[in-house]
Amino acid sequence: MDEIAPDYDERIRNARESAGLTQDELAKQLNEKASLMRKLEHGETLPSDDVREKIERGLDISLTTSGGSDETDWESDDATGGYTLGDVVERNDS
Repeated sequence: MDEIAPDYDERIRNARESAGLTQDELAKQLNEKASLMRKLEHGETLPSDDVREKIERGLDISLTTSGGSDETDWESDDATGGYTLGDVVERNDS
């Protein structure tokens, strides 16, 4: 699953500056508010999916990073292949 990159703010700022655009110009190009561009570039707010897509298309960048799989392959000690709480929880009785 893709997640917003931790450095999304730097990616936006660097791409905007490379394109020779001001925050106001980028905002007009994307039909968004300049105040939103400032907040995004300062890392004060995360972009909505709609805004993220506009920025990615407008600046030809990616603001996402592949998230690691949350799926874990568990092995059960049970002959039936079922899982118990003891199969997935590590006890700390010390």
